[in-house]
Amino acid sequence: MMLTVLVTGGIGSGKSEVCRHILSRGYPVYDSDARAKSLYDEVPGLPARVDAALGGGLLDVDGRLDRRALAAAVFSDPAALAALEAVIHPEVLKDFLRWRDSRDAGMVFMESAIAAGLPLFEGVFDAVILVDAPEDLRVERACRRDSSRPGAVRERIRAQGFDDLSPDAVIVNDGTLEELHARTDETLEKLVYLHHQSKKRKEMKTDLTKILSVSGHHGLYQYIAQARNGAIAESLADKKRTVFDIRSRITTLADIAIFTSEGELKLKDVFESLHGVLGEEEAPGAKSSPDVLKDLFAKAVPNYDEDRFYVSHMKKVVEWYNELKKYASLDFAEEEEAVEAASEDPANE
Repeated sequence: MMLTVLVTGGIGSGKSEVCRHILSRGYPVYDSDARAKSLYDEVPGLPARVDAALGGGLLDVDGRLDRRALAAAVFSDPAALAALEAVIHPEVLKDFLRWRDSRDAGMVFMESAIAAGLPLFEGVFDAVILVDAPEDLRVERACRRDSSRPGAVRERIRAQGFDDLSPDAVIVNDGTLEELHARTDETLEKLVYLHHQSKKRKEMKTDLTKILSVSGHHGLYQYIAQARNGAIAESLADKKRTVFDIRSRITTLADIAIFTSEGELKLKDVFESLHGVLGEEEAPGAKSSPDVLKDLFAKAVPNYDEDRFYVSHMKKVVEWYNELKKYASLDFAEEEEAVEAASEDPANE
């Protein structure tokens, strides 16, 4: 199993230096900016598609894209930039997936300042590293490197906000180059460990009687042990443990079913049907359109009850499906196995 990691950060953060160091450690790194520029010359018909999307006038006499004209066309024009991105981003994604699938490595990395915020890339990355630094230091670096004006750099920093990002690791680049490399190595060690743990989890069967949904809490939890006044559970995503008291509304996924025209269908069977349709791909995200979700469930559970199984339910099911796929396993223990495992659990003695 390969781990796909995004390295992101704004101007002057030092993400390129982090990626150079990762590359020096033997891990493949995909430079999205460099590859995007190369794709204009490599993908047949791409220059013409870009030219058409931006209203024409961007091709030279040989039919190649005039890079200066393109830069001028999208400069300070958000609509033109969006039109360009709608053409080039899908090509970058396809190129990256081809590149990734051709690598023989346990971990691969993409360097990109924007991929984390693009719906197109949702579900591509197993982990995200944010490279960050104090704003004044970032401005100083960018001005020194590009001869930019401080005000222009600060405007760009504001436009590249990462406030909504929840990275798996943050590398703070506020010291020497040696310190940055040391922090990068520490992060790599953490990723290697998490990758190893993830592989171990993938080799185990998921017992849905121990996978919990807790009202008012995002994500899924795994039951660990009984507490005096409740239960101890561990988040699948970040492994943090929480004690839920007896007033918490806790439901095991084994106790959840969806309505069909022939009665109720256990969530385990729904997950297995989804897996049969999706293969190794993730399910569409909860932010997908209702039509996309309905089409998926029409294929996986053709007899679902449209009057009692709503889009809101579908969103919750695909969220759980993707979380289990990422942090646990879609190979589920049968009820007999789950009962046997529970009887052997020291917490039950």
